[in-house]
Amino acid sequence: MDNTTIIGQGYFTASSIGLANPDPGNAEVGQSNPAYIQIPSNADWMTVRNWTQFGTAGTDAAYLNGTANAFVGVEFFWQRGMAAGSAICKYYTNTAAVITGDTIISGGFTLYDPSGQSVGAQPLLGSPVTISAVTNATRPVVTCSSTAGLSVGTVVRLSSTAQTDVNGVDMVVGTVTNGTTFTLLTSTNALATAPGAIGGAGSFRIVYNGNSALFYPRLRYVTNITQATNAQVSTSIAHGLTPGQELRFKIPTTSGMTQLNPQLNNNYFPQSSSVAAIVQSVVDDYNFTININTTGYTAFTWPTIAQEPTDFPTVTPFGEDTATALASNTAQVPTIAGVQIYNTNTGILADSTVNTGYLGMILGAGGIGTIASSNAILGPSGSIAWTAGNAPTGDLMYWVAGKSTYGGL
Repeated sequence: MDNTTIIGQGYFTASSIGLANPDPGNAEVGQSNPAYIQIPSNADWMTVRNWTQFGTAGTDAAYLNGTANAFVGVEFFWQRGMAAGSAICKYYTNTAAVITGDTIISGGFTLYDPSGQSVGAQPLLGSPVTISAVTNATRPVVTCSSTAGLSVGTVVRLSSTAQTDVNGVDMVVGTVTNGTTFTLLTSTNALATAPGAIGGAGSFRIVYNGNSALFYPRLRYVTNITQATNAQVSTSIAHGLTPGQELRFKIPTTSGMTQLNPQLNNNYFPQSSSVAAIVQSVVDDYNFTININTTGYTAFTWPTIAQEPTDFPTVTPFGEDTATALASNTAQVPTIAGVQIYNTNTGILADSTVNTGYLGMILGAGGIGTIASSNAILGPSGSIAWTAGNAPTGDLMYWVAGKSTYGGL
């Protein structure tokens, strides 16, 4: 049909999953996680309004990436032709309900298409950003030219640094401390051992859709495995696994715990399947336990620079243990950040291979104002109000999006 506009609309609550009060013990306002909105028709324009913050007194001391210099946006607009990550914003000035307008060029709206085919959509990989140093720690701190576009939960890939045992491995960002440093990994999925040397010059790229690759389930890099009755496994980015899923480990000799690998003494033959580990419980997005007692196994280590070249330790899901699945049927919901992975099945079919791709919009956490303010503006994903007891409450956000016959570029 000609001159037709397809309208979509909905609402969501700003997410605080995985985030912490930026000023523990004090009542504060801070950023939320980016929000992924499904828009099957795709979009030529989108408006988001913050129901919770409309009509309230403004503040210029909300936290964005650890710094208390942000205004809280109340209305956001994007139209096709605007750059990825940008937005037209409205916010209230400090202590008053007086509307001020501005624009941001990061942390706003970004078209989402994990196939990488939509014009103007988020790329699969960001542009290289220069790195000057990486610390020798189980949670390496990266010094770079800019942390623009990074937030807690972002997935990055380092390259060409002196830490060759970290290069090329997708890792989650645990903290962003200022405009030039960020920390790899979180307190729960740190490397078992440090890389072995200080990393020098190189670069990193943001791995967009890093936790939402096109097909599920997925291979993951293993950062640590405990020696325990039910060993706990840590992965470098969110695993998305559920109880009952069967796993096959590939642990190089440089990582020690090779007893988990397929081998003759656990009924492995080249022409048949190996004995598998089974997911017993999901601890968090980056950790799960398995049904194998590793107390007598060799301690797991992360390969050091001195041990290069070497493979990296990985874990690959390949099936389902029916008995475990039936015993914990309600627990079998593949999730990341508390949200079921799009298009995945639940229960006994939670391990099934599915295409998780969809068209939509990523609503960012905010960025630096470019016109009226040099301060930051919390973005269309909303804000989180933290109590002095560190309890979070997310803003209620409403959105409207449209797709027009002649509205695209």
